[in-house]
Amino acid sequence: MDAGLAAVLGALAGSMATISAAIAATRSQRETARLNTRAEHRRQRREPRHDIYKGFISNASELQDQLEIFKDFELYPDSVTDETVQRCRNTVKALRDKWVEVGLVGPGNVAAAGKGIEQLARKVALQAERLKWFLDNDDERRKLAEQAAIAGSFGQLAELLDSFITLAQGALDDDGSLK
Repeated sequence: MDAGLAAVLGALAGSMATISAAIAATRSQRETARLNTRAEHRRQRREPRHDIYKGFISNASELQDQLEIFKDFELYPDSVTDETVQRCRNTVKALRDKWVEVGLVGPGNVAAAGKGIEQLARKVALQAERLKWFLDNDDERRKLAEQAAIAGSFGQLAELLDSFITLAQGALDDDGSLK
């Protein structure tokens, strides 16, 4: 091989190495930028989720506290009033509004758990109204049956709320590295 051909081949090999290094660097920079963008997106989604989940959990806990009166109304004489039933309805409405937000920010498993709580909350509001009606009309048998139903809903709400909290924590802790 003569010196001219060797020089051309050397220059060609050098430029190929330079081009390959530039392509690898570009791909690496793109991947780094994509990962940084994804991390920032997840951070921006986490902050509103935290506040929405917190509000939903707060409303569900408030409803749970209110159910205490309805499930053990013998312990709280004259506590099942129009005002306590209305307060329960208002809490359920606030919970329903927060559930819409939970459904929008997701993810799907958290939204589904929230929906279960919201549906139970609507049922509980009706149970409280029926209990009040049975108390007002001295229907002892139906009053006791409704009280038992509310006690069952109270336990179910506690389980659903614990499940929701676990799922919400998982959603907030998810950094996307497992996907």
